[in-house]
Amino acid sequence: MNSDSKFQIALSLPRIRLLCGLSLFLTTMLASPAFPSQLDSILKEESLPGVAWATIDANTVETGGNGYAELADERPMTAATKVQVGSVTKTLVAVGVLRLVSTGQLSLDTNVEQLLPELHWDNPWHAETPVTVRHLLEHTAGIDNLRMWQFLNTNVTADTPLTDAFPPNHEHLLQIRTRPGSQYSYSNMGYAMLGLVIEHVSAERYEDYLAREILEPLGMHDSSFRYIVQSQDSRLAMGYLEAGIAQSSVTMFLRPAGQFTTTADDMQRLLRFFLGNGMVDGKEIIAAEYLDSLGTPSTTDAYLAGLPMGHGLALATRDRHGVLGECHPGETFGFRAYLCVFREQSKAFFYAVNADSENADYERLNRYFIEQIDVAPVSAIPRVPTDRLDEYTGLYQLAPSNMAQFAWLDWMFNSLWLSVDQHRGGLVMHSLQGPERLLLPLGDGLFRAADRRLASHIFFGTGNEVLSYGLTTWRKASPLLLCLGWVSLILGALGLLYIALKGLWSILSGRLLENKAILPPWLCLMAFALPVYLYTTQPFLRFGEVTAASLILATLSVLLPLSLCLSWYQLAQSQNPSRANLYAVIASLQLCLVLLSQGVLPVVFWR
Repeated sequence: MNSDSKFQIALSLPRIRLLCGLSLFLTTMLASPAFPSQLDSILKEESLPGVAWATIDANTVETGGNGYAELADERPMTAATKVQVGSVTKTLVAVGVLRLVSTGQLSLDTNVEQLLPELHWDNPWHAETPVTVRHLLEHTAGIDNLRMWQFLNTNVTADTPLTDAFPPNHEHLLQIRTRPGSQYSYSNMGYAMLGLVIEHVSAERYEDYLAREILEPLGMHDSSFRYIVQSQDSRLAMGYLEAGIAQSSVTMFLRPAGQFTTTADDMQRLLRFFLGNGMVDGKEIIAAEYLDSLGTPSTTDAYLAGLPMGHGLALATRDRHGVLGECHPGETFGFRAYLCVFREQSKAFFYAVNADSENADYERLNRYFIEQIDVAPVSAIPRVPTDRLDEYTGLYQLAPSNMAQFAWLDWMFNSLWLSVDQHRGGLVMHSLQGPERLLLPLGDGLFRAADRRLASHIFFGTGNEVLSYGLTTWRKASPLLLCLGWVSLILGALGLLYIALKGLWSILSGRLLENKAILPPWLCLMAFALPVYLYTTQPFLRFGEVTAASLILATLSVLLPLSLCLSWYQLAQSQNPSRANLYAVIASLQLCLVLLSQGVLPVVFWR
C-alpha cells in the first residue's frame, strides 16, 4: 500500500484515532523500514549512512528509507526525508522543456544559437548545423561539460542569474568541438542552457515554471528546484563525503544541471509519470510520443551506424546486470542518486544515498532494486565468429574528451589499446583507468562486452576508425605519438626530479656556486610547496576561484619554463657545463613546452 492510500484511510477516522493512527504509522515506518535486512547490510558493508528509495512493480508502489539521514543525532532516513539527487535533476528539466514543446511554445529543432545570442557561440558548423533544443537534451551539442570555476566556486548565490555562468570574457567557453548531433558528450553546461531556454520562453525563472507546470501537476509537493540548506530545513538529510565528513548543500552556477531536492514519496510520482502516457488527471503534461524517445538516441553517428544504445531526450538506455532500462545517475556534494525505468514491464526504481564515496560500490544497490522488482532479463546476443578482428586493433583516443581543459591528460591516461584474444574469440580493451574488457563480435562492426547482453560497442567510419559505446567515442590514433608523449613525460619528470634533488644537495653540501645555473628552476620548484599548502588551508569549494593559492600556482607555472630557459642559456654559455645539469634542464624544458602547446600550462582554473 502506498503512502497516498494510507493517508486516505486515515482521513476517514475520527480525529483522535487519526492522530493515534498517524503516530503508530510513523513509529512503524521509522523503526521497521521495508526491505530491512539486505539493504541495511549493503549500507553497513559499503559504509553508507542512509538511503531513501521508491520502487514500482506494475501497480505496486513501495517507498521507504534505511539507515540515517544524519549521523550526529542518528536521525533515521525515511520516504519523507528530503534528499538531493544531483544530475537526476536533468530528467525533470527535460520534462519541463518537453512541456514547452508539447504546448507549441518551442520545438526540438529550435535554433538555440538564435534564441540565446547573448551566449557568444563558437560553432564552426553554424551555417549547416546550429545547436538545437534536441542537441542540448541529448548531450550532442558538442559543448564542453563544465569549467572548474563553474563547479567549485563560493561566489555564486541561490539567486545568481544563469547568464553569469556564461560570461563573454571567458575564451572559447562555448566552443562547439564536434558537429552538433553527431556525438554524445555529457554536458552540464548544456542543461544550464536549457534552464535559460525555459526562462526565455516562459519569461520567468525556470524554477518557478517547473514548479507550476511539472511539480504541482505531478503532486510533488515536497520537491523544489530552489536552493535548500540543512540548517534551514530539518527534513533535509545531511550529505557526507569520504570518512563520514558532513557536507551541507552547495550553491552552483549550473543549477539546472544538478540542483533539486525531493523525497522518495515524491519520486515515485515521477516514476509513475514516466511509466504512463504523459497525462496527469486528464491533463497532458507532455505528448505521449516523447515518452517513447526518453531513452533512445536519434542523431548520433553511432546510432545511425546501428548501435541502439545512447542517450535520448531525458534518459540513457543502459544494459546492466542482465536487464535493459532507461536510466539516469546523479551525483552532487554529499549525495548520489539513481533512477531507472523499465517501461515495457511497468517497473521502475529510484534511490538516493546521502554519501558521495569513491570507495563504495553503488552498483550493489542497482542490483538489489532490480531484484526487488523482479525485472525480466534480456537474452544475450550470441557471438558471431570472425577472422577479421585484426582490423580493429590499435590505439584509440577519446574524441572528444569530456572537458577540453583536460584533453592532454585524457590522451595520456584514458586512451585505449585493443588487441585480439584468439582463445576467447574477441577483442580486449586495455586501459590505464580500469580492468581489461572483452568485446565479442556480433557482425557489421557491432560488439558486445562480455558483461552485457546486447550490442554495446560499434566500429564505424570509412576504415572503422571510430569506436563508440553510445556514451563515449574514441578515434584511432597513432601509437607512436602516444609513445613520444610518454617519453616526453617520463624524461621531463626525471629532469625536474633531478633538479629538485641536485639543488637540495647543493644547498646542504655548500656547493651552490658550482650548480648556480639550476638555481632558478630549483627555487621555482620549491616555491610550488606554497600554493599546495594554501590549497590545503582553504575550502575545496574555492578551487575554481581567484585566490592566493590559485594566483601563485598560475604565476609559478609561467615562471617554471622561463626559469628553465634561463638555466639552459647559462649552461650553454658556460665553458665547462655539467652535462647532467644540462640534460636535466633540457628534459624539463621540453616537457614544459609540450604542456604549453597543449594548454596545460599555465595552470589556471578560473577561466
